[in-house]
Amino acid sequence: MSMRTTEVMMATSRSIRVALVCALLVVTAAGCGDDTQPSPSTVAATTSARADYVTRVNELCSDLRPKVLEVYGGGGHPAPYPIKVFRSEQPQLTSLHQSFDAQVDALPTTDTDRRAVKALAAYRGASDAATATLAAAAATGKQDRFDAAYYKVHDMFDNNPALNELNAAGIGCNAR
Repeated sequence: MSMRTTEVMMATSRSIRVALVCALLVVTAAGCGDDTQPSPSTVAATTSARADYVTRVNELCSDLRPKVLEVYGGGGHPAPYPIKVFRSEQPQLTSLHQSFDAQVDALPTTDTDRRAVKALAAYRGASDAATATLAAAAATGKQDRFDAAYYKVHDMFDNNPALNELNAAGIGCNAR
């Protein structure tokens, strides 16, 4: 394999990884959105015993997604992502996510829902940590530091256990 082919493959791999992680980072204002949701048959098969909680969380996530995309002007933010844009979007995104979290927290749960509740809590924690990482980098006012944090956050979500567990629990929530 030539050096150029290797470079192209590495760049393509990073681009794919960034695109995949973007869907997870809508809450961080670094997301690009993604239509990936568990298929109806997967959700039905994995939620039969906990249909109420998981189904309602997925409905809330589906309701949240277009609102988040509206904040982004209908799209996402490929790199470079200006600090000024990040800062301008955060108040709206924070409000949307706080409302979503309050609605989810108000849902009734049963013992059967424990795995899904725990998975969503872990994912929310990872998502909040990603937002904090970007906010801290933005506070420096240095675009190069923010860019580095942006990629660090993307790397953080590569094969993220919290995301994997969330999906295994039957929840597809790329807007949070």
